[in-house]
Amino acid sequence: MTYSSLLTGLVLSVIGLVSFSGCGSGTDIEEDVVADTDAFATTAGGRTGSKDRSVGTGPDGVVRCAKGYRCFNDKDSDVVWVMKEDGNVNGPTCQQVCEGALANSDAFHGCDGGQPLRQRDIASFKKVSDGLGFTCKPGKCWKGEAPGEGMVLISIDADKNGSKSCYFPSEKTYSCNAHPGNANCFGERYSTVCPCVAKPLDQACNWTCPPHNTKTAKWKTDGTSCLARINYWRKRACDEGWPECPPGGLPPMAECTACHECANSEAEYDKDRGAHASFKRCGETAQGEGGGRTCADVIDAFIAERKPDATGVMRCQGHCGPILRPGCRSFSWGKDRDSNFHTINWGGCDANKCQNFCKNRPGACFTHATSPSKTCQ
Repeated sequence: MTYSSLLTGLVLSVIGLVSFSGCGSGTDIEEDVVADTDAFATTAGGRTGSKDRSVGTGPDGVVRCAKGYRCFNDKDSDVVWVMKEDGNVNGPTCQQVCEGALANSDAFHGCDGGQPLRQRDIASFKKVSDGLGFTCKPGKCWKGEAPGEGMVLISIDADKNGSKSCYFPSEKTYSCNAHPGNANCFGERYSTVCPCVAKPLDQACNWTCPPHNTKTAKWKTDGTSCLARINYWRKRACDEGWPECPPGGLPPMAECTACHECANSEAEYDKDRGAHASFKRCGETAQGEGGGRTCADVIDAFIAERKPDATGVMRCQGHCGPILRPGCRSFSWGKDRDSNFHTINWGGCDANKCQNFCKNRPGACFTHATSPSKTCQ
């Protein structure tokens, strides 16, 4: 199917709690570029970098660290250590921190969830803390142990001597999916320090299956399913150098199969009552709906909403935005029982909310011939 192929008579609508303007182009990410020096240097904003060009570097051989983060590229390993300067409150996870901080690197960076947790105290953490530009002091709470699984927590603010409170976990490996919630101690708030590594795009994201369809999303771009067509466009956007594709590329999406039956109920409900009448029923934060012979037709119609910006560059508008958003993303989809009206949901995989809705409303949720399997691929 060509870029321009659309099903005539498509009815399209989009709603969301997130903005779709500026679809995550790599050029939209502010960054500090740190000079290539023998010593680790800190810019006025506090970001750091090194001369090591093996990981996390752009074409000019410098570390690129987005504004709002500190980065330390360990020249003795493949790890780039990253922390978010304004802290973590109910997120982000280390996977999200790695993606956000190093989005403009020339390789996609994910959290190294298999990294052995060797940094268990101030002494073993010193190389990392020095690289990130601070010194550690013992924390006063939680008996010195980080109040979260597999994470190193550092106070956002330093004391008058430039030291930060540091907490270390008891687990043996770093967590990519945990975050400290609203953890605080005597008014201190915290950031996680995350190990980030360059990964091939089809190995970059770690999913839990279930509720997703896979533990590692692979490039399966053939066919008319929602999943295949979404990943077809993500791959094509990077192959053709679209501005929506950041330097490190767009990893394939995963499908939240646990919310499929709930999304089917939304499609059926909205077909009769109007687009988005059931919005947020299944825990989504953004939604696109439309009619098409197959889900591929609906996704193609969303992509066709790209249009020239003020400078004449083709960019995402409307529905197209979530399809090409950078980083590790998942979605769920549904279809009306008796028509080809489709619902595409973005923004999380709230399996409990989806399953509770279906449990409490017998008959509202259903499957059909094109429904995905809930088994792990």
